[in-house]
Amino acid sequence: MRFAPNLTDPQVAALARQAVDLLDPDVGIDIAPEPGSDPYARGGGSWLVWPLIDGHRAFGIYVSSAWTAARALAHLIDGLAENSSESGGFWARPFPACATGHRHPADVEAEADEVVLRCPQTREVVGRIRPAL
Repeated sequence: MRFAPNLTDPQVAALARQAVDLLDPDVGIDIAPEPGSDPYARGGGSWLVWPLIDGHRAFGIYVSSAWTAARALAHLIDGLAENSSESGGFWARPFPACATGHRHPADVEAEADEVVLRCPQTREVVGRIRPAL
């Protein structure tokens, strides 16, 4: 049986920065182990990632060490997409961007070792993102 390697603190930080940079490189992040998370338990630990919008924790996004880097990055991007459009300067901004001229966000999918962005209308691939680890 093959197990995916567990994500580590520095890897989660790198993936969080990569996801938030897609939204806005000026947005800070705060990362902490999820309360009650035991990094030594079977399956590893988990974290909460908070984008700091206007200098404040806007919403938390859960990340598990048991996930692949692509799944974690896709989950972070999806969490940003779900929550950032209701925050400050990101109000009604489609994120992640879809095809040119589309006013809706792209769908986010994890495939093997990359994140795939697809138009929800045409199912066309509009972007691919490899985790920067």
